[in-house]
Amino acid sequence: MSRLACALSALLLPAAGCDAEADEDAAAAEGSELGIEPELQFRAPIELVTVPDDYEFHPTIVDEDPQQRLASRDPLLSQYEAGEGGKFGVIYVDYEDSAEYIATYDAAAVHAAAEQLAALGFADASPGEEDEDLVTPRGWSHDVDNRISLQGISLTHSTFRRVGKVGGGCTGALFGNRLVLTAAHCIFDGNGDYSANHTFRARRNGAELPYGTVTSQGALYPISYLNDGCNTTYTGSCVKNDWAILVLPPNPWASSPNGAPGYFGVYWAGDATVATWATSNVGYPACDDSLAPSPCTSNVAYGDLTCAGVAPAVSDPDSRWPLYGTSGKLRTGCDSSAGHSGGPIYSNSPGVNGPYIIGNTVWNQCNSSTCAANTDYSSAGIRISQTLAEYMMNLRATYP
Repeated sequence: MSRLACALSALLLPAAGCDAEADEDAAAAEGSELGIEPELQFRAPIELVTVPDDYEFHPTIVDEDPQQRLASRDPLLSQYEAGEGGKFGVIYVDYEDSAEYIATYDAAAVHAAAEQLAALGFADASPGEEDEDLVTPRGWSHDVDNRISLQGISLTHSTFRRVGKVGGGCTGALFGNRLVLTAAHCIFDGNGDYSANHTFRARRNGAELPYGTVTSQGALYPISYLNDGCNTTYTGSCVKNDWAILVLPPNPWASSPNGAPGYFGVYWAGDATVATWATSNVGYPACDDSLAPSPCTSNVAYGDLTCAGVAPAVSDPDSRWPLYGTSGKLRTGCDSSAGHSGGPIYSNSPGVNGPYIIGNTVWNQCNSSTCAANTDYSSAGIRISQTLAEYMMNLRATYP
């Protein structure tokens, strides 16, 4: 039973009431049986490169050489990114065994399971308290950066506690108890090798770690990101596939001083509908970046909660999984800078069981000197497509 249905039931039949937590536990148990497990094909051993705890890598977009990119593509990876034979694949990085795999799934089975999982609430956010709305001015699209510091806001704020610092220099958002959506470039160092710093610190606030530090056991990211060489040569076409999912170990919040932080829901819709949604963004800016907010405090989250009132727009279709022809880049008026990468673009517009992640932040398109019009988009990232939303629901069932 959904939270809304539960509340309505209590109003109509107060004597009967309902136990929302018990209902969610029952749904989780039922959903875990629906999760589709992948077949793992070992690809190669990997070396995790040790980097300083405060290491930050922020790729610079370079011009694309289409011929060089086509020549370097791996035929096996191309097969699974295209979804041939009804199977799609992702790259799975096993941090514990220092190994890289191709994880392949039956596409029809994942789609069928997702329909049942959505009915059980697996696309919805975890329950949270009603927090006071924070009103902020419009952002860079009106020629001024209006991100606000979250340093003085409650460390257990129902929405902001679901966002955290990834590694040394990125942002991530929980969409399941053990699952963190971030950017794919955040799991690599500047040479295109896997970084050994793959921690997640929910609601980090300077030196304060209200939910502790959790080290992920693995990461998943799209084959297209690797097959396009985006880990070594980052071009404009990499943006739409720049996402990764950190898999946290079982019971990740057992040592947390404040219990589990909860998680966002995930949602997708057609282009015209997405353009009607109000959006917000939270991230951890690198204070030494030229576009950092001023003043800026390291390891503190900043949020643009109105995103200049600019309607989101999607572009850049891709024929490969998980887009299959739909547009994959989401442009918004959300102010951001280096360090926001991987941070959620989220909205409450899709429904009452949010907040919902509808995309992430990957790079900054313009700044205060070039975003003067209220129709300009200051940042861009990935768009949650239908197929990606279904996959994320499947992962939530697989990693409860």
